[in-house]
Amino acid sequence: MLPIDNDIREKVLTQEGNVVISASAGTGKTYTTVMRIKRDSKENKTFQTFAAITFTRKAAKEISNRLGPNRGDGFVGTNDNFVWSEIIQPFMYDIYGTDFKKDIKPDFSNENQISDFNEGVAKIQNTQFMCKYNDNKKNFAFQLALEIVKNSHSARRFMKAKYYRIYIDEYQDSDIDMHKFFMYLCDVLEIPLFIVGDAKQSIYGWRGAYSRGFTGLFEKERFTRFVLRHNFRSNKAIQNYSNIFMDSVREYYRPIDFNNEVILYKYTDKDDASYYIKEWLNLDEKCAMLNFSNDDAKSWCERLNATGLDFVYIPSSPLDYATMESEHIWIARSIANFILKHRYSEYDFRDEIPIPDDFKVFMLKTKLNIIKDSIEENEVFYGCCYSLYNYLGYDIVTEKIEYEVELLYDVVIDEKYVATYNQDRCKLTSGTIHSSKGLEFNQVIINAVNYDFERPDIKFLHYVAVSRPEERLLILAKNEYIKKRYLGHINHAVLSTSSLGFDIEIENVIKVIK
Repeated sequence: MLPIDNDIREKVLTQEGNVVISASAGTGKTYTTVMRIKRDSKENKTFQTFAAITFTRKAAKEISNRLGPNRGDGFVGTNDNFVWSEIIQPFMYDIYGTDFKKDIKPDFSNENQISDFNEGVAKIQNTQFMCKYNDNKKNFAFQLALEIVKNSHSARRFMKAKYYRIYIDEYQDSDIDMHKFFMYLCDVLEIPLFIVGDAKQSIYGWRGAYSRGFTGLFEKERFTRFVLRHNFRSNKAIQNYSNIFMDSVREYYRPIDFNNEVILYKYTDKDDASYYIKEWLNLDEKCAMLNFSNDDAKSWCERLNATGLDFVYIPSSPLDYATMESEHIWIARSIANFILKHRYSEYDFRDEIPIPDDFKVFMLKTKLNIIKDSIEENEVFYGCCYSLYNYLGYDIVTEKIEYEVELLYDVVIDEKYVATYNQDRCKLTSGTIHSSKGLEFNQVIINAVNYDFERPDIKFLHYVAVSRPEERLLILAKNEYIKKRYLGHINHAVLSTSSLGFDIEIENVIKVIK
C-alpha cells in the first residue's frame, strides 16, 4: 500500500530550488533525504558535489552507509565539523592574517570557554584551539564561520563553486547562529538548501535551539514547502493521541476503532504501579520506560525488578556529556564501543576516523585489542590508549586527553554501562527521554507528573515521548491531582480537535483507569 502522502514524496524528490520539509515522527525523513541525495547525485553532471549535515556522528554515519557508493566525494558530517573543515580551517587566515595559517583544533569543552567574540579569536591565535561561549545559547563557531564567509572572497567563491546543494537534517535543533549562517549561504551565495525538521520534536531549547528559524522557512518566499504525514512506525491510535496535542498536526486526527492502545492509570504507590505494569505489559515485545532523569530511571527499574520484571537501567554515558566535546573525544567514545558494544569491530572504529584511508585496519585492530586486554591495570590501559591516540595523530598527551582516558576507563570497568552501549539488545529498558530520541519501541511507559504543559517546551518533550511507541502507550499518574492535571491537558487537546469539526471524545483517544 502506498503512503497517503505518496504524491508529496514524489514531488520532494524532484523539486528544484530551496526545499523545506516538515516531517513528523516515523515519516521516514532520513530515507527521504538519502533518496533525494541519490537522485541529485545521479542528475549532477558538473564537477560540484553536495554536503549532508547532521547533528551527530551517528546520524552522519547512517546517511553515509545508506548512500553507499552514491556518496562519492560529498561531505557527510556534523554541523560543527562542516564549518570547521570547510570554512574556519582553510580561510580564517584570509581575514585575520597569517598568524592564523595554522592547524586549528576544535575543542568545545568547558575548559575552553569565552565570554565574547574577540576573546575567542584571540584564544585561537594563542592556543590554536576552537572554543565556545559560556552562554550556551550563543555559537562561536558559527558566528566565526559567518564572519569569515562574509569577509573572504576566497571562501565565498569556494563554497559557491563546490556545492550544488546542501542538505540539513534536524533543523529544528539549530540555534540562531546556525540559522543565520545557513541563510547567508542560501540568500547571498545562492546555494540551494534541502532542509528537514520537525518543530514538534524541538527538545533542546535549553542549549539554544531556535525552532522559529525552521518554522519561519515556511513563510519564506524562496522556499518550496512540503509536509510529510504518513507515519510508517506507529499505529493509528498512537498517531491520533500524539497529534491532537500539537496545533500543526491536529488536523490529521482520524476516527478509528479505539482498542485501549493508550491508557492513563492512577496508582497509589510504586508497588501498585509496578504490578499494573506487569499486568499491562506484553513480554513478547520491546518496552521502554521514559523518565526525565537518570535517578528516576534507576529507581523505577529497581522497583520493576522487585516485581519480577527484567527491566534494564540505561544510564547516560559520561563520555557523551556535552562538556566532554573536543577534537578527539570520538576516540574515547569509539574505544568504549569497541570494548562494550556487541558486534562493534575495528571496521566500525575506522568509519569514525575523519580520514580513514590514512590508517591500516590491521594496526587499528592490534591496538584496540591490546587496549581491551589491558583493562585489568589502569596505568597499562592508559598507556595503551595514549599509543592509539598517538597513532591517530595526537602525539602529545594533554590534560584533556588524560581526563578523557581516565573517564573512559571508569566507563569500561563499570558493568552498568554495558546496557548503555547495547540498548538494541535489551527488551525492557528504563532510561531518559533524551536518550530515546531516534529509537523505536513497541510499548512505552511515561509518568504524567513530568508533563505540566504550563512549563516551557514541555509539550515538545511530551510529543517526543508519546510518539515513540509503535503499538501501546501507558501513562502513570501518581495521585488524583496529577491525574486531573493531565486530564486537563487531554481535555484541551480534545476540545481543540473538536473545534476543527471532528466528532471526538476523550474515550476515543485514551482509557482512564481509577
